[in-house]
Amino acid sequence: MRRLSESFDELRFGFIVVDPSKRGKGYGKRMLQLGLKFAFEIYGAKKVSLSVFENNESAYFCYKSVGFDDVILDKTETYYVLGEEWKCKELMIENR
Repeated sequence: MRRLSESFDELRFGFIVVDPSKRGKGYGKRMLQLGLKFAFEIYGAKKVSLSVFENNESAYFCYKSVGFDDVILDKTETYYVLGEEWKCKELMIENR
């Protein structure tokens, strides 16, 4: 988790990784819930954002299941690795 500015109003989750043998058991969802609790209750964040590669559907649906919403951007963030194109989706959740 990192700040995007000097304030703690908006925080950003970085890499969220679950061991392949543990996927599908709710660990990722619980990890996100605890991270969001920390961000909102300890840091007092107003919103938390993250991005996910478009082809990582299981992670995308995990983020959606804890309340993250899609953010529409003017330009899609795209990376090129070993001749492959990797596009990202941006998501955000606001403290309610």
